[in-house]
Amino acid sequence: MARVDSLLWFMLGVAQLLIGSQVGSSGVFLELLSILLNVSGGSSLMLGLYFLIFLARHEKEFSEAYSKMEKTEFVRDGTGRIIDVADKTPKAVKAIWYSIPAFMTFLGLLAWLIG
Repeated sequence: MARVDSLLWFMLGVAQLLIGSQVGSSGVFLELLSILLNVSGGSSLMLGLYFLIFLARHEKEFSEAYSKMEKTEFVRDGTGRIIDVADKTPKAVKAIWYSIPAFMTFLGLLAWLIG
């Protein structure tokens, strides 16, 4: 979850930077809006970097305390006890779900740097 959250913060920050750079300076309000979007976009990028580094550094502590339950199945065994079956999503599907936002963020950063 930490990796996906940091990717979302990166995508949000890049979107704000792109919008802030394209708003233009035809008026005082639009120039102020452009500055606010650029500042908040940069801070969103910093927040994504914080989540990526901090949660990667403390991943062992969080993995023991946190369990993703949204893709867990509860099944009764032969004795009638309820057991949970972990997520069976293949690694390739998980890799695609991580690579698409990362690629979109990279393209957005390139567009922001070029523009």
